[in-house]
Amino acid sequence: MEEDLRKTIQEKIKQNKVIIGKRETIKAAKEGTIEFIVYADNADEKTVKALDSLEIKKYKYEGDSEALSILCGKPFNVLVLGVEK
Repeated sequence: MEEDLRKTIQEKIKQNKVIIGKRETIKAAKEGTIEFIVYADNADEKTVKALDSLEIKKYKYEGDSEALSILCGKPFNVLVLGVEK
């Protein structure tokens, strides 16, 4: 599953179909424009609770926010991202 998740994220990044950031991802989830949410394993409890309140699939990335940022090719830490439909 983890490898499939990585491939999906990388494909969606190439297609420019990824929303990065907790606030932006939650907003997009409420608008119904994302398929699922991925969050780093070092996400704090408050963030996880906020995401759990959403009726959408969520995946915990088996790496911290730095590892998730590397996967996304971003020069900043990525704690939460949403993958658009």
